[in-house]
Amino acid sequence: MLVTVIFVNTLFVTAVLAVSRPPGIVLQPSKNIFYKPFETVKLPCEAEGDPTPSYSWTRNEIPFEPSGNEARIVKLPNSGTLVFNSPEAKDEGLYQCIASNSFGRSATVKINMREAKLDSFPISETVFHRPKLGSHLTLNCVPPNSVPQPQVVWIVEQRLGGFTVINYDARVTMDREYRLRFANVIESDEMDGMAYRCMAINDIMRRNVQGPGHKIRPQGITADYAGTQYLWADQDDRSGLRGETLSVKCIFSGNPTPDVHWERTDGKPLSDNAKLKSFGQELQIENLQFEDAGNYECWATNTIHQARQIRTFSIRVMSAPYFVEEPEDVEIGVGGNAEFSCSAEGVPPPNIQWFINGESLETAITKDKRLQDTKKFSHPVTGKLFFQKVAKNDYMVIQCNASNIHGYVFSDVYLNILEEAPTIIEPPKALTKSAEGSPVNLTCRTTGKPDPIITWFKDRQQITGGRYRILPSGSLHIATVVLADAGHFICEARNIFNTTRADGTLVVRRKTRIEKMPKDLEVFANSDAKFTCSGTTDPEEVNNLRIVWLKDGKEITTKDQRMTTNIQDSSLTISGTITRDSGTYTCIATNGLDNSSHSALLTVKDRPKAPTRVKHQFCDTNATITWMPGSYNNAPLQYYVLQYNTSFNPDQWNFGLKVNASLVKVNMTLSPWVTYNFRLIAYNKIGASDPSFPSPEPCITKSARPKYHPKNLRTIGHQKGKLYIEWTPVPQIHQNGPGFHYLLEVVRESSQSETAVPIPISDWKTDHYEMSAQNIYEPYKITISAANNDGPAEGDPTTIRGFAYESIPDPSISPTNLDPENPGDTFVDLTWDFDKSEIGKLNTKIRGEFRGFKVQFWESNRRPSTAREIDLEPNEVESISANKYRARINKLTPNTFMDVQVAVRNNFYIGKPSEVIQFRTLPGLPGVVEYLRVLNVGDTHVNLEWRSPIENRGDLEGYDISYRTVRGLDLGVMQDREPQINDKYTTNTYLSGLSPNTKYRIYIYARTAKGRGEAYFIEIVTAKPGTPRMPRFTIENVGRTFINVSWWVNAFADSGTVVYVEYRKLYGQEWMRTTDEVVNTWKNVSNLEPGTRYELRIKATNGKISIASGIDEVTTDGTAVAYDLIGNIGWFCGMLVSVLFIIGMVVLLIVCYRQGFRFNQISTGLGGRNLNREPYSGSYD
Repeated sequence: MLVTVIFVNTLFVTAVLAVSRPPGIVLQPSKNIFYKPFETVKLPCEAEGDPTPSYSWTRNEIPFEPSGNEARIVKLPNSGTLVFNSPEAKDEGLYQCIASNSFGRSATVKINMREAKLDSFPISETVFHRPKLGSHLTLNCVPPNSVPQPQVVWIVEQRLGGFTVINYDARVTMDREYRLRFANVIESDEMDGMAYRCMAINDIMRRNVQGPGHKIRPQGITADYAGTQYLWADQDDRSGLRGETLSVKCIFSGNPTPDVHWERTDGKPLSDNAKLKSFGQELQIENLQFEDAGNYECWATNTIHQARQIRTFSIRVMSAPYFVEEPEDVEIGVGGNAEFSCSAEGVPPPNIQWFINGESLETAITKDKRLQDTKKFSHPVTGKLFFQKVAKNDYMVIQCNASNIHGYVFSDVYLNILEEAPTIIEPPKALTKSAEGSPVNLTCRTTGKPDPIITWFKDRQQITGGRYRILPSGSLHIATVVLADAGHFICEARNIFNTTRADGTLVVRRKTRIEKMPKDLEVFANSDAKFTCSGTTDPEEVNNLRIVWLKDGKEITTKDQRMTTNIQDSSLTISGTITRDSGTYTCIATNGLDNSSHSALLTVKDRPKAPTRVKHQFCDTNATITWMPGSYNNAPLQYYVLQYNTSFNPDQWNFGLKVNASLVKVNMTLSPWVTYNFRLIAYNKIGASDPSFPSPEPCITKSARPKYHPKNLRTIGHQKGKLYIEWTPVPQIHQNGPGFHYLLEVVRESSQSETAVPIPISDWKTDHYEMSAQNIYEPYKITISAANNDGPAEGDPTTIRGFAYESIPDPSISPTNLDPENPGDTFVDLTWDFDKSEIGKLNTKIRGEFRGFKVQFWESNRRPSTAREIDLEPNEVESISANKYRARINKLTPNTFMDVQVAVRNNFYIGKPSEVIQFRTLPGLPGVVEYLRVLNVGDTHVNLEWRSPIENRGDLEGYDISYRTVRGLDLGVMQDREPQINDKYTTNTYLSGLSPNTKYRIYIYARTAKGRGEAYFIEIVTAKPGTPRMPRFTIENVGRTFINVSWWVNAFADSGTVVYVEYRKLYGQEWMRTTDEVVNTWKNVSNLEPGTRYELRIKATNGKISIASGIDEVTTDGTAVAYDLIGNIGWFCGMLVSVLFIIGMVVLLIVCYRQGFRFNQISTGLGGRNLNREPYSGSYD
């Protein structure tokens, strides 16, 4: 329902009176002005008032007239602005602008104008510094006199002229006295012999000057490590002004460069507005507040010395004056009262001073009779002025000044007395629209003195409260509009001079609502997110309805190219989401009058951000690595991986540790004499973050003895006439110090007098050593050790018994008496004799290390193409008696004559083989068919062809065919073809009974007496249903109760290979049918009646369409039922019993009738019935 009432806006009375006001300053200079001689300086001064104010200036509290300065100083017309076209040194002073009219005087703040200056540094010689590498250094700087204070920086001269400004860091910084401090000196501080200088810059003068040069000549070859020491700090007692910025700085020396930390001594956390500057050396508190006062300490440590070096500071918070209650302009009517309040705070507490028209209150009271009337004016407390029952000429300008040692605040206001009839300067709108449930203001802003009394009317009835409230501005406020609030409203303003009115109309629309709300979404980064939203509104505002989308309170615009809105359904799509797309998305349905909104949360999950600020501590045998976690990107962190690289291979990052996600530091064991860098990778379920930046400072560990000697020491007998020794080199990371080398000792076991001579090997990469050897497989005692400049490796050196080169075993130890036992289809057990005493003895005929036996076997008469061999390790051979061995050989060919021989072997050579023996394997499973392919595919059948297995050993019995449906990744139940193929020479068939347009997997197995071999399968898709062809059939054999029917089917037809037989008695009504035949081309129709004539036909079908053949008639053998009593004795007996039963019933009825038994009629409700009839009574004679 829409309620609308419209009237023409009417303004009944308009009265505008000119308003006079005392002056008020609206534009003034800052308190401090610096100027460069002969460059223009402007002191702005603008005021408002009626009549227009006039302007004057004072300098050093004395009236100042610029006109007497030969146009060098001018005051702009219609303004108080003072312009110095060519200022000189004599123009310095304390200036103030005063604006006055007939109603009072107003003044600006006092302006301190000073000439800018910058002196030069005194001339002095270049200073040379010769610090030791790793020690601290200070370069002094005393800036020249400057107004205002100069900006000081340190520079380094360039060889071809010019300079470079030094970028400060944790190692090099500047203190408050402009001295350059080096926490430790490094070689690059020499700057190729160029000088350091401090430079003073005066921005007003646009000039800089440079101080004396300092040149650094670092001494020494390597840097000395030093613990943390105090170098410089601000005064222990520091004070700052409230609202300003306070900084405290402390500098420490040491090598490595110390880390500086700040904290409050009372245990409270640093405030939110406290920041660390200068790489942690400076604590800066912005917008200083009283609660920031207290004791602070800075402390520093480095990896050399963990004891803290501490400096403590006491911070006091002072304050320049600031207004708690600032006076305001007052305009009242005659007879009104006025109050001016001025209160301020500061540390120390400020002094409050009042001024009237630019003169102190005490002076003004002695001069102004209005202030001497105690009934009109009173000053009961310092911060209050009261005026009561003012007269028309009681206007004045009032100033309040609050000052302490840190500065002052100044306020300039006026008291103006007006006589003004009421005027409606902003009447109600002619038509105001609002939506139910919304707040609305009907404006009625007025002027007039005394202040008008505002009255509102609705439909000519005065509004007296309830849901309506008249605001101090005169407007009518309705907090929650309902449909009944629509109507015509009148605003009336009245004072002693007049009454005026204005009116307007309020229209109320139905509320806008969200119908389909967006829902919270969680997506992975780079995917799309879509929010949907729709709304309804008042029928009259439907054309104005629109959907607006916000993200985190800000409207989404067309500039956000990845965020698009669909005009059709008002949906919002974010394409290729990124982590920062996460947030609150708000759908707003609005018609311009009201709106309805609903928000949903989008969470974009992504790989975590890389950790930051990776550092190490306590770099020795272990290190503590710390870091700051990166953003989790809305997927919980699972773990970190700590990686490291070393100076040996800086481009390769190695896995160090897997770290729990809740930790931000971890200890890692280090190797001596290695330079490490560390980095971290964070993992969540989405993936791995980018690697963090490496730790800025390398971790360098001290040297120590090697941790271990070379491992895997062994000999290899592959080179004739040589002793070849091999080992695994010690990697660089485990060498632990400079001067790393190996010591190799080799002694023959057979030589008692030979002394081992250490063989030094200086190249750590060396992994072998070879020397001449006289005897085959001669044993040696071999020892290898590792050492560096700090000493030999820990533990005992590695010692082994090694052997010289190997050779071909002696033919005399060839295995004998090779015998096959219990051959199977694919295996056989072999036994043979071999002299065990040759194993492990000196001068063995094996001529090397005993490594077992080699068995060679092949199909008889086919050695070149079928030969195979197997190496039997010693643990794979069974010793069954003193010199007899046994082993099983697998993977033989079934049903085949096999030849086999055995030979002994060492590491590199094979001895003379045994004699060849022959045996035959038992029949086994066949191999896979060579191929299976499709000849034709119909709708219910497929024609197949295959080739027998390549490994056809004459024991094949036939083939099995199976099939199953394939639907996507799902396989149906396996079905077997019935009957299977029992002719081993058959290589084609057809498979029928399939479903049209269906995918099948068809398997074929070759079969022997032992079972099926390995399957070969193909996949086919049957054709879409076709039309079967009319089949032809013949009747092959007729018996008493059966008929044999044969037919001919084209196996390569497209359809109709499924056949069944239909039959019925001659002239019968319904056909009976046999089961479907999918393999055979004949069917036995059984359970027929002898001597009966039948009609037969066959039908070919594909499951959906059936085609029938012609009908044939045939008579079964034997006698029909009607002529064969013996064959139908059951039927005959049944008929005889039925006849006898009927005769008996007739006789019984006759007897009953003659005895007088009757059945009387009983009345039913279907016709009329006699209610007075006597009950039936009968008698028996």
